[in-house]
Amino acid sequence: MEKRIKNSEKHPEAWAFYIAQARNIVDEPTLNKFGKYRIPEPNRSGSFIYADKVEELWSRFIEAWYTEDINSESVYGKIQYIVNHF
Repeated sequence: MEKRIKNSEKHPEAWAFYIAQARNIVDEPTLNKFGKYRIPEPNRSGSFIYADKVEELWSRFIEAWYTEDINSESVYGKIQYIVNHF
């Protein structure tokens, strides 16, 4: 039987950001119309990723984490931006 790799092992930098920044906003009526959970976009744009399920939030977040962007918290995102634009 193959050992399942945890998200914290597979994506340690992303996981640390996710744990530190993800929030349950169920009790915040002005925000929860977008979803039950939110996390800041990793590109520091000031916008948020919203979802109704934790798994969905992680999926959307990890996709954004690996998107190329010079302002990203993700080293991978910064490197990909530099490689593709310079």
